[in-house]
This record gives sequence, C-alpha cells and structure tokens, in this order.
Amino acid sequence: MQFTIHQPPPLLADSVKAIWVARGSREEFAAPEPIVPDGCVEVIFNVGGRFVDARTGELQPRVLLAGQMTRPVIALPTGAVDLIGVRFHTGRAGAALAMPMSTLQDRLIDAGTVSPGFVRLADNLGNLPCPQRLEHLSAALATLLRPVDSGTLSAVDQALAMIDGLHGSVSIEMVAKRIGVTRRQLERQFREHVGLRAKHVARIVRIHTVLEMLRRQPDLSGAEIAASCGYSDQAHLIRECQELAGQTPQRLKTTTRSLARAIRGRGPRVPRPVTSPAGGADRSR
Repeated sequence: MQFTIHQPPPLLADSVKAIWVARGSREEFAAPEPIVPDGCVEVIFNVGGRFVDARTGELQPRVLLAGQMTRPVIALPTGAVDLIGVRFHTGRAGAALAMPMSTLQDRLIDAGTVSPGFVRLADNLGNLPCPQRLEHLSAALATLLRPVDSGTLSAVDQALAMIDGLHGSVSIEMVAKRIGVTRRQLERQFREHVGLRAKHVARIVRIHTVLEMLRRQPDLSGAEIAASCGYSDQAHLIRECQELAGQTPQRLKTTTRSLARAIRGRGPRVPRPVTSPAGGADRSR
C-alpha cells in the first residue's frame, strides 16, 4: 500500500489543503473500515478499479465529489487501487467550485455534473506516468477552480481557526461573540460555505483529536481521553466514536491498516492528557 500527501502549489493554496495519492492492490485496501468525516470536501480521481459503496452496493463515480459527511462511509475496491484526491480547505470548496456546500451534505456525486473538465482530467491522468500526474493535475485545477475571495469568508475562517485551536471543545455561542456576529449569522455562513453546522464541525475536530490520541498514545484509558478532549464522560466519548467514526475507541486502537486509517493519520494537534479522569466537561453546545 502506498499513501502520500502533497502540499498544493501556491496558485491553489487558497482553496486546496492537500493532494493525496493512494496506490496498491485490491487486497491491500480491502479492509472494510469506515472513513471518518473530517470537515473537508474532496474531489477524488479514480484511475484504477472502481469502488463500491459497502452500504448500498452501488459503484462510485470515476471522479467523485465527496461533500461534507455527518456519518462514516465505507467504500470497497473492485480492482487495483489508483486514486488521486484533492482535499479542499474547510469552507473554501464552495467558492472554488461555485456551488453552495449545503447541497452536498452527506452526498457523494459524480464531479462531472459540476464540471465536465473533471472527467477529461481523469482521462488525462490515467494516460500519464505517475511522476507526471501531480504537475498536470495542478495545472488543470488552476483553470477548473474559481479564485477564492478570502474577504467574504473572514467570519468562517476565524470561527474555524478558533474551533481548531481549541480542538473542538468550545461553545459556538462564544465563537460567534468573539468574532462579532450572532450565532444565527454564523450558522448561515457555515451552511453556505462549509456545508455543516458549526457545532457539527466542532464535533468532527474533537473526534479527530481523539483518533490521533488513540494512534499516538494507545495506552491511555478511555476515561483519560474523554477528560482530555472535553467529553462529559467515557460513555459520551464512546457514543461520539460510534456515530462519527463507526467504531468504539477500543476497536479504533486495534484496526488493521487500511485507506481509512491512512487518510486519518494526518490528525490535528493533540492536547496533553490529564492525570485524573475527573472533571471533563462537554463545552461544544
């Protein structure tokens, strides 16, 4: 299994967070592990075997536009894996693709319905040797994506930075007050530009903090992780893991190597664990 993450060229940096590449045999990527929502919209170019949605049994499009998800997704390969993913900064995909993100919540659609250029790009990528693909992809995206006006996204950007900096354990009411807007105004902007409620983004950020702690410090107890990440108790942590990650914390510790595990390996910053399980509080409301 090969999985690499690349920084986007400067011309795309306002909208694109990263470009990732996954290649390998069907067997290497066949572990049916949920891909956890991460707050980012992606365009995924599949120049290998098609993937199938494990829940519905439907083949996924060859060029997939993955919107903001509120639940985990399981996709299984039908052949050799050869994927190139374009991950957008949270809140920037709508401007770059010229579409409201609210229309994409919990949807995986054919990116060709947004722009036929994505399908042509997939064809070109499939005909190029691997060392030339990233350069060609970057040049093509510069013509397919719209410029992003950062000024119109100031409130969203500030809110996202605050949510990320506090690892998702933060009151959305406080976030809105700090940046000088009402909560209703902030939620309206999140719906349009992010595609999720601000509170749900905070939950996603916090669950990825948990996943990274499980990866880096597997000997920590569930109570220690719950307290460190601001959950009210261990039962709350377990419920959030099951809803957003599709598995219990214990299962996430022992999961086999898979595409889902590789993708989430880039987790956010991790707070230091507390020494006592007492005192954890849920501040995401």
